[in-house]
Amino acid sequence: MFLHGWGSSKDAFSFVDSLKGFTITRVDLYGFGSSPHPMVPVDLDYYVDGVKELMANYSMENVIVIGHSFGGRIAIKLAQSSRVAGVVLVDSAGLRPKRGLKYYYKVLVYKIAKIFGKNNNYGSQDYRACVGAMRGTFVKVVNEDLKKYAKRIPCPTLLIWGEKDTDTPLYMYRKFLKIIPNAKGVILKGVGHFSFAFRPDEFCTLVKQFAINTLLE
Repeated sequence: MFLHGWGSSKDAFSFVDSLKGFTITRVDLYGFGSSPHPMVPVDLDYYVDGVKELMANYSMENVIVIGHSFGGRIAIKLAQSSRVAGVVLVDSAGLRPKRGLKYYYKVLVYKIAKIFGKNNNYGSQDYRACVGAMRGTFVKVVNEDLKKYAKRIPCPTLLIWGEKDTDTPLYMYRKFLKIIPNAKGVILKGVGHFSFAFRPDEFCTLVKQFAINTLLE
């Protein structure tokens, strides 16, 4: 099962349909692709529960969940499900980023601008691209630290990361590798946050081998 990142859709993983020997499920998460937008701001658990319901409805068992960025957040919490046999985190979000003075200055400017009703041009690119309830949803999702959930992942986990990722930098990869009990990692050289898209063949090989090893254990 492939879970895309924020602002993307299941089409980001269209190339994985060529994987032989597996049933492939690519999901449009709420608010993206062909899935409807939530009417009110929702949190990460809303997405997790939606994917759990999907697995239950189709009686999915021994699922390998592959999550990119925001999809990785969902995968971390899904890992607790008995239906999940393994997890692949691809340039995954979920840990609190390191913050410098520049960040806190931007937050201060944003709050001041909001008081005067001039905040439309502030916030991250992903935040500004959100419409309606998705802005509130974005805030809820990105502010949740998943460290405690990552520490409790019970199944085999593979980390695939772009060497030049600036959205979820390599220090996050190293931290995940340290705190997830049964994790292994691969760094893809010369690529950034969408590492899987720039190295599709290598990515598919890594996922296929991980899935085979996990399901044969």
